[in-house]
This record gives sequence, C-alpha cells and structure tokens, in this order.
Amino acid sequence: MNGKKKTRTSMQSAHHWDELLVKEFEGESDRACVILAASLLDSALLSLLQSRLAPSPTTSDPLFDGANAPLSTFSSRIDMCYRLGVLSARFCRDLHLIRRIRNEFAHNVTGCSFAESGVRDRVQALATSSRFQTADESWHEAFPNTPKGQFQFAIGWMQWHLRCLAEDAEPISPADEEWGYTDDWGELEDSKDEEAA
Repeated sequence: MNGKKKTRTSMQSAHHWDELLVKEFEGESDRACVILAASLLDSALLSLLQSRLAPSPTTSDPLFDGANAPLSTFSSRIDMCYRLGVLSARFCRDLHLIRRIRNEFAHNVTGCSFAESGVRDRVQALATSSRFQTADESWHEAFPNTPKGQFQFAIGWMQWHLRCLAEDAEPISPADEEWGYTDDWGELEDSKDEEAA
C-alpha cells in the first residue's frame, strides 16, 4: 500500500484538509495550534485505520469506541499503524513527538509556548526529521523558520500524507468461515485420505 500512487481524489481530499489546517492556524495561540494539529492527526489516523481494517461487525466499533477501546488513543493508533506496516518507524516516531508536544501543552495550565526549551527541542527534532531546512522555497514562504512555522510545516505534510493513505487504502477482507462451520466435513476427510495415500 505504501508504494501506491496517490489518486486524484485522495490528493483533492488531502488538499481540503491542508487548507483547513492553514485556515484554522491563522491567528491561533500556540496552545490552540498544537491541540488542533494533534486532533487533526489523530482523526487522520482513525480514518486510516478504519479504512484499512476489516469492517466492524457492529455499528459501534469496539476497537475505537468507548473508554476501554484498545485503539481509542492517539498513542495506540500510532503504534497500530506501525505494526500493520502502514507507516514507517520514522513517521511514527515523529507522530509520538507531536503527541508529547500536545501533552505538554494540554497538561501545563500556564506558560506553554513554542519558545519553551522542551517544546522547542522537540519541534527542532521534528523539523530535522521532516527536512524543513531543505524544503522548497515556496514552503518557507508559507511556514516561517520559527518553531511554530516548523511545527506547522511538519503537521501540514504529515496530515496530507495520512489523508491520502486513508483515501487509497484497501481494507483487509474478512476471513471466510473456517471448515468447522461449513458442511464440508466429508470433503475434509476425502482430502486427508488423498494426502495419506
């Protein structure tokens, strides 16, 4: 799936989310930008997993819905995408960096900003990983070389990529019923006899 070419539809859908992100970031505080960005990425991961996994047999999906659902958190969704081979280790590491930045902003009631050393260091690691400094000049016009601009740059292309993957994903097909549930007992015995002969 990772090698698939992005379709026109998926690119248009991802572009819509990119425009939404830029629009929503305008004039927002550092805290609001971080919370919004993490929420959009979390939502994109949910869409990606739901589009990749076999459909839920019930209207409520026990993997994602409810307090005890195993894939109800940002962290568990990141890890599951890696374990399914949908996202690279590096991409997942960067998502975890964003999650840690989000947690820092969410849990510190006062004084959280991109200027704080802990946040700035994580954003710098994110910018280095996503090659902010070597990006095309047009990206630098949209995203200034500041911790906030570097963060927005990484969020922009990451959420775009996740939305494209979700649009192009082919779900795992549900398994066929096992032989013990079917009327094929006789055929099974015949095949065992043939193998023994």
